[in-house]
Amino acid sequence: MSVSRRLDALLEAGIGFVAGVPCSYLKKLFAGCAELPAGFFLPAVREDHAVAACAGAWLGGRRALAAMQNSGLGYCLEVLTSLHLMYRIPLPMVVSDRGAPTDYEEHRILGQSTRGLLDLFGIPWREAQPGGHEAESRWLIEASEHERTPAVLLVGKEADV
Repeated sequence: MSVSRRLDALLEAGIGFVAGVPCSYLKKLFAGCAELPAGFFLPAVREDHAVAACAGAWLGGRRALAAMQNSGLGYCLEVLTSLHLMYRIPLPMVVSDRGAPTDYEEHRILGQSTRGLLDLFGIPWREAQPGGHEAESRWLIEASEHERTPAVLLVGKEADV
């Protein structure tokens, strides 16, 4: 058991590889990732690298998860469209839900457009709820694999458990 109930639920649901760029909203999830055995977690330097690494893990037979803050979605669009969407590669994603009026300015701009951006690209998404980690983990993986597409769980500051 790790420090993150959300990560534990994702691992229990079959995630076998995690790649991502840390975000303070997901600090428990990333702290749990740091405890994973060698080869199970790639701390990426950019979000598009994490997404590409997850495609490679999936092609190698491992169910992969990408984790990042929502501003990182901008870096990922090329890889998401030209790799995951085009070739129908499933990708569960845990993405911080930044952009509240009290958040830093740089997070508000993209944060206010995150849902519209996901809708524009036809990527299914849901907002995480405190205590919903098990059902949300199952939904995230099932939505991604059933549709063979990325799927996003938006995790707010209070929902990283």
